[in-house]
Amino acid sequence: MAHDVYRFFYPASLAIIGVSDAPSNLARVMVQNLQRFGCKARVYPIGNTGESIGGSRILRTIHDVDETPDLAVLLIPARYIPEQLDACGQKGIRHVIIETGGFSEYSAENRSLEDEVMGIARQYGIRLVGPNCFGAINFAIGLALPFFVLRPQYMRRGYASLISQSGGIVYDMCMLCSVENVGLSKLVSMGNKLDLNETDFLDYLIGDQETRVIGLYLEDFSQGRKLMRLAAATDKPVLLLKANRSSAGKEIARFHTAALAGDDAVADAAVRQAGIHRVDNLVEMVDLFKIFDLPLMRGPRLGLITRSGGHGVLAADAAHRHGFQLARFSDSFFEVVQKAKRSNVIRATNPLDIGDVYDMAAYADLLDLALREEEVDGVGFIVTFSSDNEGLQVEGFVKKASEIMAFHEKPVVLCVITNRDQWLGMKRATDLPIFSDVDMALKALHRSFEHWDRRKGGTGGQVLAEEAPEQPSTRGRRERKAAKGHVVEPSDAFGLLKRYGVPTVDYAFVGDAGEAISAAHLIGYPVALKIASTEVLHKTEEGGVKLDIAGDGELEVALHQMKGDSFMVQKMAPPGRELIVGARIDAEFGPILMLGLGGILAELLKDISMKVLPIDRATARRMIEELRGAALLKGFRGERAADLEAVEDVLLAVSRLCMEQRDVTNLDINPLIVYEEGRGCAAVDVKLERIDSQGEPGKGKEA
Repeated sequence: MAHDVYRFFYPASLAIIGVSDAPSNLARVMVQNLQRFGCKARVYPIGNTGESIGGSRILRTIHDVDETPDLAVLLIPARYIPEQLDACGQKGIRHVIIETGGFSEYSAENRSLEDEVMGIARQYGIRLVGPNCFGAINFAIGLALPFFVLRPQYMRRGYASLISQSGGIVYDMCMLCSVENVGLSKLVSMGNKLDLNETDFLDYLIGDQETRVIGLYLEDFSQGRKLMRLAAATDKPVLLLKANRSSAGKEIARFHTAALAGDDAVADAAVRQAGIHRVDNLVEMVDLFKIFDLPLMRGPRLGLITRSGGHGVLAADAAHRHGFQLARFSDSFFEVVQKAKRSNVIRATNPLDIGDVYDMAAYADLLDLALREEEVDGVGFIVTFSSDNEGLQVEGFVKKASEIMAFHEKPVVLCVITNRDQWLGMKRATDLPIFSDVDMALKALHRSFEHWDRRKGGTGGQVLAEEAPEQPSTRGRRERKAAKGHVVEPSDAFGLLKRYGVPTVDYAFVGDAGEAISAAHLIGYPVALKIASTEVLHKTEEGGVKLDIAGDGELEVALHQMKGDSFMVQKMAPPGRELIVGARIDAEFGPILMLGLGGILAELLKDISMKVLPIDRATARRMIEELRGAALLKGFRGERAADLEAVEDVLLAVSRLCMEQRDVTNLDINPLIVYEEGRGCAAVDVKLERIDSQGEPGKGKEA
């Protein structure tokens, strides 16, 4: 697959189809971009005018090109795309970008046009990017294929790459990075993802030596599990800005799991499980591009140096907020600081206020000494300065700071505050990333430490087990729905749990008072009586549960008060900690597992952990640890710890059930009552939804 993607970034020759000399022609902008950036590929403009552009003659058809181009870019009305794509196929072109819009993103009727395009592509073995996109950028060879104007004066080549579903986001990223002096390597706009999708480009960029950090902007996941596997298996930071956040829809009222594990919650859990850094906006993504251009933060101990006490207080607050420890500077370090001061106003603390030191050369020495400290894993340096007389000195310090940081291989985040002209000039003067706000800088720096910590300790980036290959969607999320089914009989649901080793309290399903009393005698009072109907999902709210029944008469009265044909007589479970264990099929990531604090407060508290299945025992334990209420399970205020190993066993059992019983679409075990350590746990209630083997909704059978 990497070979399929390579030529989109490194064509030796390319044809631009749809070029004219009209000032409003967008393909003309593309050719001019290539000329401005000195594109190393041979460029062939194709149009019907026979004119020239920038000294290059516009050829009338693709067949007028003397060679077979590696890549063709189509920017013509959508109705002409099939004809031109067929011509490219006949010419032997095997890589095509369709930048034209007006396909399924515009109207459902235009999906037939996409089907026609894919049919032609398959006929000739063509790989496609788009339609409805801005194409690809590779600054290494001057490849700039968007039809918006780009200029090399404000773009810098670097090591950050972007995969975007939106062309507009590619434009925004180019502009933001130009302002922030962030160097870019490769960018691609995928549009409708008719053929190649984010996993194809992620796979390629992971192996690309010119890419060190990868950003993703997505509105849907084409192959969620493959994306997770790729991100988890690389040491390169992968950043995600995910738009189109939505709920799980109508299923919220039926299952607790569906309510708690909505679409965006699942996506959030999945990307964390894969070690992907999720961001909330483009500015945060650019901040992470900047921070991952520095050495990784290999520990939590931070040194802070400022020029004012107020900045020191803000910096210390930010360090605490983002999980850093303030490093302990040595006595020898403070001895050097005392020699640099003008008066006795500097306290031997961290944050270190050096407002009384006006020699910028001393700043570089102090930074060097701070990074030499064994207790220091990284330094935040906040510099405010007088724009009238200190600009050149600070500029010199910033350049020196970049050299010092590279020598020590520890990160230095610089926060610089000054006037507009000086600030932009400062950014142009050095490749060292510069921030304007210490909180944003330290928030980004914590992602660096988090990334290093996960990779070092193996606590993140879980690689999913290989299984049946996913089928990529050519339609995107608009046409992928989670499978739906019918709730199965409670007897089948409990039977399936028992098959997979999930412990339950003793129970029996009965149809009348005589059977109920006989069952209660076998089970032993006290018992609970529950209505056993697939139509009553929330039994407590609908009067379908009677607890602590102590004798035959009370049982008979309770049964007559409940309306129904089937009932469950169940041994009253001893009290314990209540959890909820749930699972469902997600449209983008497949089977997922959820653990949370259970009982009637499950949806109110929303204290949950989620993982994409399958899981191992270490991940099961991690799910328990991730709960905010985990302390309640470990023994709180003198209480004995709960049987966490038994909880792990249940999580693993449900994982096996969901991976083997692929027709199970929703599962709630609520509550799972957990007893003291060594005494196990028991499922008290279960709801299960499945589809039949033909994929049509049905009650399903216990296999």
